[in-house]
Order: sequence, then structure tokens, then C-alpha cells
Amino acid sequence: MPGAGGQQNQQRGRRKRQSGPYGIQLAEKQNLKKIYGVREEQLKKYYKEAKRSDVETGPKLIKILEGRLDNSIYRAGIADTRPQARQMASHKIFLVNGRVTNIPSYRLKKGDMVQVKASKQKQSLFANFEKKMQNAQIPDWLEVDTKEFGFRVTGEPDEKEVGIGVEIQAVVELLAR
Repeated sequence: MPGAGGQQNQQRGRRKRQSGPYGIQLAEKQNLKKIYGVREEQLKKYYKEAKRSDVETGPKLIKILEGRLDNSIYRAGIADTRPQARQMASHKIFLVNGRVTNIPSYRLKKGDMVQVKASKQKQSLFANFEKKMQNAQIPDWLEVDTKEFGFRVTGEPDEKEVGIGVEIQAVVELLAR
């Protein structure tokens, strides 16, 4: 029965794989969401904010995503993965400018200090903190302070330094639809 496979796939709720420019854009957007652990609504909100800014939308979108608390914890080398950083942030392990914060999407700005709470510094997770930080590749916009068990935001994320492997222009084109 030629063509029956297509009908069966539709009946089972499977979709045909997208191809062409739309398929590429969709795949890039999905990759971006997966890398940063953001939902569709969050990404659209960040896109709208980036679009309203005076600078180019794609690089601004990357700066917004990179400036989140969970991503900054990962970039500072404190967490091994973004999901781990997200969990650490949501479990009230960190202080931002001396205040407990449990919002992984909290947006950091230049001058913010992020520290591990004193009561959490003795946990096995931070046992070899100084040694771990020596091996971490920290971006230029963050400055780690091992004595304070934390880091300071000294600038803005540089989209060229990020290297996430996503064609951000394709994502912007898709979200502009």
C-alpha cells in the first residue's frame, strides 16, 4: 500500500520532519532553548526585549540569556552544567548582593556580587572550591573571588566569546514571524 505509512504516522500523532529554512530555524531555536534551559514563553519574552533595544537583536538576545543567574553560575565554573547551576540557584545556595535569591532567571548586572551562602560553603559540593576555580575557564565579564566563595559581574557578556554553536540569526528570523 503506497502512501499508507504517511497516514499511519498522522494517526499516531507523528509529524513529518521539517526541511528547508523553516526547519533549520526551528532546530536552532530548539537547540537554544535546550542549551539555556528556557521555556518557549521565556525565550519569546527575551526576544521582545532584545528587539526593543537599540543594538542588534541577535547579540542582545545572547547577552540576556548569558546574564541570567543560572548561566552565570555555570560560566563562573561553580557548576559543571547549566541544569546543575539552575538547581543550585533554585535551592537558595547563593546570595546576590547579600540577599538570598532562588530565581534561576534572575538577571545580573554589572557590579553584582554572587556568593555561596556561608552555611552552604561546608557542603561537599564546595569542598575543593579554590582548586576547582583554578581550572575553570572564566569569561572576561566575570571575576571569581575564591576567598568570598563567589564571583562579581565586571561587564557584559560578549556574544563572540560565548560560542554556543547556535546560529542566532536563524532563531531571530523565526521569532520575528
